[in-house]
Amino acid sequence: MNEHEVLDFPGVDALIAAGEVAPPDAAVVDAALAAVRLAAATDSADARLDAGRPRRRFGRTRRSRILLSAAVAAVVAGAVAVPTIPFGGTRPAASADAASFLHEVASTAADARTTDAPYWKVRRKMIYGEDRTATGWGSPVKVVGARSGAATSTVWFSRSGMISRAWNGQYAMTPAGKEPNAQMSWQVAGQQVTWDDLRRLPTEPRALKAYLYSGTPDTPEQEAVFNGIVTLLTAPASPELRSALYDVLAGLPYLRLVGPVHDSAGRAGVAIEYDLDDVRSRVVIDPETALPLEEKTTTLGGTHNGDLISAVTYLSLRPVWDAPKATPWDKIPPDPDDPLRKLVSKAKK
Repeated sequence: MNEHEVLDFPGVDALIAAGEVAPPDAAVVDAALAAVRLAAATDSADARLDAGRPRRRFGRTRRSRILLSAAVAAVVAGAVAVPTIPFGGTRPAASADAASFLHEVASTAADARTTDAPYWKVRRKMIYGEDRTATGWGSPVKVVGARSGAATSTVWFSRSGMISRAWNGQYAMTPAGKEPNAQMSWQVAGQQVTWDDLRRLPTEPRALKAYLYSGTPDTPEQEAVFNGIVTLLTAPASPELRSALYDVLAGLPYLRLVGPVHDSAGRAGVAIEYDLDDVRSRVVIDPETALPLEEKTTTLGGTHNGDLISAVTYLSLRPVWDAPKATPWDKIPPDPDDPLRKLVSKAKK
């Protein structure tokens, strides 16, 4: 399986549209090319499987987080099936078993050691299946030319930007923004939560839940809250914030405790699941570290019951003190085999 180092970048959702999407026109691709030309990178280094990290399965605002690691892989492959599963209406609370487990994980998270490490290392494997024509709210987005595939990425996030391996083996540094003091940020509750903001978010569960819904009043509350939780669980959250996130998660609807499982990397964890219409989402959590290991979305019912829609396995999600020395991304020559360049050339003909 080929391994790609994939850069996260703002505006990635513009590359994926809901419904059936034709190949992008030249203007769209030209705009995206400058930001992602380093993304079709190949990492030949031998990678260790460290501690794990998750991906959430449902909600359209969650989609942006799922696609951060796989956006370029999707363009390279030609398509990706993305679940769009909003919550709606009044739902019963999480099962007692699921709530009890998540509260225990919250206690574990609270006991974690606080660190001021300058980098947040994220290594993840994204697997996406062929698109399926499902029905209802759980329908995966159908993209022209979809086919299954996988991509693995490693990114070192810092307060000022991110580092990843470029196509030519060099490490590239992509700044958080054009402003001198720009910070890395995560989209939560309809706004950008910066690296420093993560230390200022409320850690009382009720206040945190209210915040997670505050910026998205047009989104069903449970969807917005769930999306925000999973986004922040994959960010460099403090022990106090991570604990509060699990406490809020324990009160969300329709969560079911599956029990002990192994993720696709063979690591032991505990799974929770959520079913909605024709989609099933599973999140695997490591109860010893309070870190999610994997998120997987599959079809539910019909002739394709159990087919994979997408999965993200977090092979490493942890603070680190060192990162590779990197070259500014705009100083690295463009990849002559960049699939996006080929799309641009084809679109201009």
